[in-house]
Amino acid sequence: MFFIIATGIPLVEAQAQIPADTLFTGQSKPVLAQATPGGPWCFVGRGLSTFQGNVSGTEAIVSLPEVTYFDGTSYYLLNGQTRLDFATASTGNIKFKQTPEYPLSVKQPPFSNYAETVESPANRIMLSFSVNFPSCTLPVSILYEME
Repeated sequence: MFFIIATGIPLVEAQAQIPADTLFTGQSKPVLAQATPGGPWCFVGRGLSTFQGNVSGTEAIVSLPEVTYFDGTSYYLLNGQTRLDFATASTGNIKFKQTPEYPLSVKQPPFSNYAETVESPANRIMLSFSVNFPSCTLPVSILYEME
């Protein structure tokens, strides 16, 4: 069963969604992505993550514990709080905060494949999306528990 907070429109026939304006904590799954050996890569580490959506469903605040993007020349550290600004129910732009000197394509790349999946037991939600850096696609998965 999928839920979507982005626009309040579910991906399938489900009617529930993660409650807006409620802070949830969880843990991100570590992933290293690299399209070609020796080329650019991106990484998200395992660690504490928080999630909070807004009432209108147009944005969500997500914290990520350790995010690094290497474009083949420069390393970009993007840890911390981010904002997901939704253009559709599953796409938009992610805005990494505290990155003023980074190129716009690094600090505000598009994201895609946003989904919320109910896990067992039912109070667990797997949130997933892909961050589309200029030369690396980073799949992000975070498991949240609602109490």
